[in-house]
Amino acid sequence: MERLLALPKPPDAVFCLSDLLAIGAMRTIHRSGRRIPDDIAVLGFDDVDDAAYLTPTLSSMRPDKAQIAELAVDVLDRRFAAPEPAQVWRANCDLVPRESTLGVS
Repeated sequence: MERLLALPKPPDAVFCLSDLLAIGAMRTIHRSGRRIPDDIAVLGFDDVDDAAYLTPTLSSMRPDKAQIAELAVDVLDRRFAAPEPAQVWRANCDLVPRESTLGVS
């Protein structure tokens, strides 16, 4: 996040690989004197419970963990039965908008 903030044109939003990384990014943004989401919006992935209790609260993508588990078991069953070429599997996610992208209402 520090390297992104040091760019001649820093981003106005970041999408982090996980909520934990987003929390670290938020801390770095705050220490730099910038405001979330006024200067930089932050979006995480996982929707951990703590996301709803941060200041500002963290917007996050909530993966369908039950669907991911079902896909994983299905893929393993199929692979044990017969090898298959690599495939792409997709699971649903929901956007959980909070203050880190919407602002304080």
